[in-house]
Amino acid sequence: TSSASSIAENSSSTITLTFTLDKPSAGTTTLSVTTGGTATAGTDYTIASTSLAIAAGDTVVTTTITMSDDSIYEGDESITISTTNYPNVSKTITIAENESAPTVSLTSSGSSIAENAGSSLTLTATLSGASSENVTVSIATSGTSTEGTDYGTVSDITITAGQTTGTSTFTPTDDSVYEGDETAII
Repeated sequence: TSSASSIAENSSSTITLTFTLDKPSAGTTTLSVTTGGTATAGTDYTIASTSLAIAAGDTVVTTTITMSDDSIYEGDESITISTTNYPNVSKTITIAENESAPTVSLTSSGSSIAENAGSSLTLTATLSGASSENVTVSIATSGTSTEGTDYGTVSDITITAGQTTGTSTFTPTDDSVYEGDETAII
């Protein structure tokens, strides 16, 4: 059993895991505790001991799990605790995420560029906080200019896990047709 089935990632509390035999044994009983789930041992939590001994004549042994707070959004995670020598013993604990899902803002290195500039504008997507997974920002375009004709294809922006920014480029296409000023809305 455990003292809780859910705990906040930023909790200063520990969870006590209690392993109980149905009757005292004649000799020492050693339990080998394993953990799995979506949370990572040593990063998201620590377990005090994974090798537990129930002394002869006793029926109970305990260990604790302590949460490790971070500043990366991971969503809720789980820890599955089991023993290798008693396969029917299993418990899942949820670690409740305390960071909010990051939001995205998009900026450009400029608000206008000449068709014949020979350069590009840099588009930067910025997350309000880091994420534990890659984040893809889908880029859509509209306006009086046409993607693929008046400017090159603007690719989606991938922000690598643990980072907060990613970039793409906007490159105008120089042609010989007079079209007047055009807009691209990204």
